[in-house]
Amino acid sequence: MAFGFLGRPAETRRREAASDGPQAARNARLEALTETMPGVPYEFRVGPDGEQSIAFIGDGATELLGLAPESDGFYERFVEHIPESHRGAFLQSVEEAVTTRSHWRHEVPFDRPDGERIWLLGSAEPDPQEKGALFRGLLLNITERIEEERRREQVIRRVTDAIVEVDAEWCFTLVNDQAEALYGMKEEHLLGRTLWDVFPRTKGTRFEEEYRRVMRSREPVRFEERFGGMGTWFDIQVYPNPDGGLAFYFDDVTKRKEREEQLREREELLRSITENVSEGIYRSTPEEGIVYANSAFVEMFGYESRDELRAADPSTFYADPAEREALYRQEEEQGGLDGVEVQFQRNDGSTFTGLLSTQQVDAPDGNQVYNDGAVTDITERKGRERRLEQTETLFQNAQDALFLIDVRQKDSAASFTYRRVNPVYERKFGYTEEDVRGRSPEEVFGAETAEFLEEKLQACKRRREPLDYEEKIPLEEGMAYFRTRLAPVIVDGEVKQIVGTPRDITQRKRREQMLKSRRRKIEALYRATSGLLSVETRDAVPGRIAEVLQEVFDFPLRHVGLVEGEMLVPKETVGEDLSRMPEPKAQPLSEDLVATRAIQAGEAVVVESTGGLENDLDYGTLSTLAGIPIGGRGAVVVGKEAGTFDALDLRLLEVLGGYGTLVLGRLEREKRLVQAREEAEEAAQLKSAMLANMSHEVRTPLMSMIGSADLLREDLEEAGLEGEPADMAEQIFRSGQRLRETLDSVLELSRLESGAYTLDDDSAYLDVVVREVAQELNLRAHEKGIRLEVGSPGASVEAGLDETAVRRIVRNLVENAIKFTPEGGKVQVQVEPEDEETALLAVEDTGVGIAEEAREDIFDAFKQESEGLGREYEGSGLGLSIVDRLTTMLGGTIEVESEKGTGTRFAVRLPR
Repeated sequence: MAFGFLGRPAETRRREAASDGPQAARNARLEALTETMPGVPYEFRVGPDGEQSIAFIGDGATELLGLAPESDGFYERFVEHIPESHRGAFLQSVEEAVTTRSHWRHEVPFDRPDGERIWLLGSAEPDPQEKGALFRGLLLNITERIEEERRREQVIRRVTDAIVEVDAEWCFTLVNDQAEALYGMKEEHLLGRTLWDVFPRTKGTRFEEEYRRVMRSREPVRFEERFGGMGTWFDIQVYPNPDGGLAFYFDDVTKRKEREEQLREREELLRSITENVSEGIYRSTPEEGIVYANSAFVEMFGYESRDELRAADPSTFYADPAEREALYRQEEEQGGLDGVEVQFQRNDGSTFTGLLSTQQVDAPDGNQVYNDGAVTDITERKGRERRLEQTETLFQNAQDALFLIDVRQKDSAASFTYRRVNPVYERKFGYTEEDVRGRSPEEVFGAETAEFLEEKLQACKRRREPLDYEEKIPLEEGMAYFRTRLAPVIVDGEVKQIVGTPRDITQRKRREQMLKSRRRKIEALYRATSGLLSVETRDAVPGRIAEVLQEVFDFPLRHVGLVEGEMLVPKETVGEDLSRMPEPKAQPLSEDLVATRAIQAGEAVVVESTGGLENDLDYGTLSTLAGIPIGGRGAVVVGKEAGTFDALDLRLLEVLGGYGTLVLGRLEREKRLVQAREEAEEAAQLKSAMLANMSHEVRTPLMSMIGSADLLREDLEEAGLEGEPADMAEQIFRSGQRLRETLDSVLELSRLESGAYTLDDDSAYLDVVVREVAQELNLRAHEKGIRLEVGSPGASVEAGLDETAVRRIVRNLVENAIKFTPEGGKVQVQVEPEDEETALLAVEDTGVGIAEEAREDIFDAFKQESEGLGREYEGSGLGLSIVDRLTTMLGGTIEVESEKGTGTRFAVRLPR
């Protein structure tokens, strides 16, 4: 390397040399010589007695070494700055050169006074003298070369390029894995062989020329050349090794060369393009902007001429100017752009979508870099792509199965093959798109199913309009029903494709069939029970129930038993194969039977396995039994050999049991009424008992009818059937609910009046009861548009009262307040300890209020302020009567405050 010199200017030193004698003149010539030489020249003198010193050192020593260029003591100072690890080798090399009077050359590290370490290459030639010797030499800074060699060593460890090394005799000494793969030869096959033996075709080429040049000069070189023996372009780096050999780094740049060749071809193409090209072509430079644009480009951006285009600010070409900067960065990183979608802006402010491709191209003289670009207006194509994407999205995400059929006309006949199916179709039919693509319906489904489908496809093609039909298709899980729509796709007047949409209606079909079956059973039950309701004696009831079972149901076992005392006595038994079963006998009510379980539960009981009953009866082949109570008076038992019971069948059996309960209850009441007429003194008690009995016996069949109406309503809703049948089912259900509530109130009032109501003396938390009741009724208040508020007592309010009775009081008062409060009103409920012995429950509303003349009657049974068929508010008029009686039973009091049109407040005080 060439270094600048510090100290006195050379011209000044020459002037001084003229007056200092021959030695000064000689030094001046040496110093003048250093101005044209790289490095620092020096003279090293060896005296007769072997003493060593620096006779001359160039001024460059200051810049290179950081040492003053005074000769006296320079050598000693120089040696002190050589690291100890290298100092011995340095001194030994000097001693050998001095002793043999031979050429000296040595590389050594040197620590400058400022702490920087550099590497020096020292060389000198001896000049024998009469006394001693004079060595003239040069110190060169080889730090960069040493660092390069170190980097090379690191690269060798990390590089993924092919690397080989040869010694001074051109024999291979190292071949890495990448080189093995490149040459197709293993390292052991190459080691020891010369480069020229392995690659004789490199002889006489640039490869040989450059390799030998590095071998001679020991200076690294890098070049690119195509090796004909492999048909590959290489980027080759050649470095001299310390052992006298060379290291080669090969990088395959064939693809880059091909791209460069393509760029050159593109340059030629750009020069030859005509104004008829539809794409917008331009050339630009960083300094001048756009230097060329074809007519298509000018027109594409809405300018009148090239000059007008070139005068415009390039940032206005982009709908978003920030996108231009992002594209510049991307272009610099990638060396160009390849088909990037960009929103461009025309001169008039309108926008279009363009496909931008650019490439940097060097000018032929190498002094200029051009950016060549092409813009293709793809606005229409993007529109088509968006429509296709939308269509594809709809096809893939459709909730229904879809298939696409190709229609091909051959002579006079049309053939059909599957083209596509969507994911829903794949899941439903078990065929993927790969399974059906290109196959005919017969190849997919078989001849029988395909014949029907192809007939419909032919009809759709012929009619050239959508076609709807229903079909049955066998699937793995069984036969399925579909309603399919075929729609033709007409191109150039011909049906090219048909889109099919099969919708699974299997569940709907099954529901329809199930509804028909259920409707037939319900109609048959009500026809059959007409005779049951008219029987006159208790003994005739089981026989009539058995007849109904026979007419409506087809169970293998149908059995009716009645309670007589503590025994369940069989009355009627009908079965398909009773010979395998023992004759039914009377059993105690305590026996574990499905019938006794049903009587105890008061509802239908199903036993999935007769083995689960703890009795010794033999049920033959029957495995599943169902018991339906006839109130507490008996039970109906039906049995099956396998499977479970349909929910509708159980509901209908419960209805039948309810009818039986009603008839038996009627007969019993008639008997008691006869007795009651003979005992006039017990008339009042008989009235209450009969009312309670009537409410209970009517409630049992009523619950069965409500359940059947609810089931029918759900079935109609699932089937999607609306209109009169659904309205009638809803009316039956709601009327039954209303009647049940009335009967519950009547039954409860009857129990209160007859003294059958008993209280529990366990403690109850009144505030908890109030919150729970309010939570249950909050939805009803919300639906009516009323705000229901519950005050907090601050602490729990405990009282030794019957919780059920308290809950009934709270519920009746809050329901009453909601009923008589119009939309937008408010109901407030508060419970608090009035004193140590009394708790206050207050229910206040902003409703219609109670007229003063009607207040004294509101606690009477069946009394309301508005009565008769034209009354404004529905209800039995029993709620407040029950509240009054329960409050009295609990030892409390009730007060009412009301103002017509303003609201009402009930205050119930209960003992704690």
